[in-house]
Amino acid sequence: MTDSSLFWRRADATDADALSRLHRRAYAALAERIGREPEPMAADWSQVLATASVWCIESDRCLMAALVLRAEADAMLIWSVAVDPCLQRQGIGRQLLDFAEEEALQRGVGEIRLYTHEKFTENIRLYKSIGYLVSWVETTELRTLVHMRKHIGGRQATDSPDPVPI
Repeated sequence: MTDSSLFWRRADATDADALSRLHRRAYAALAERIGREPEPMAADWSQVLATASVWCIESDRCLMAALVLRAEADAMLIWSVAVDPCLQRQGIGRQLLDFAEEEALQRGVGEIRLYTHEKFTENIRLYKSIGYLVSWVETTELRTLVHMRKHIGGRQATDSPDPVPI
């Protein structure tokens, strides 16, 4: 599948079921790794669409990738990046991350935040390679999340006061 066959658009309420199916496909291997469903797999997508900015990439009217952004007081949170397994490792996820930065800058926000499970080491590696830094690690009974951030708009990110090795 070529990039020219992919179409970007803003998601709407009619996309809830398709977004649920996409996230189940995209996160299936990761769910196996951690022994439970990540948040986006179990989400109420009608609620997500009502409270977040959701962008889709589709081909032939089939959702192939999605980006969920949530505005915070001082940052843009990337809540989910999902790419259909047939398109993974082709740069689509990276395009979604770049798009998130553009959206944040358009809204006058100078920082992007995200979090991922500590066992998603390939994600952590990718995020670090494009300028994200570990802010903190959150451990609960169910999971350990690595919170990361990236300053955008010409400012250079610096490590948190107490860098966390990951």
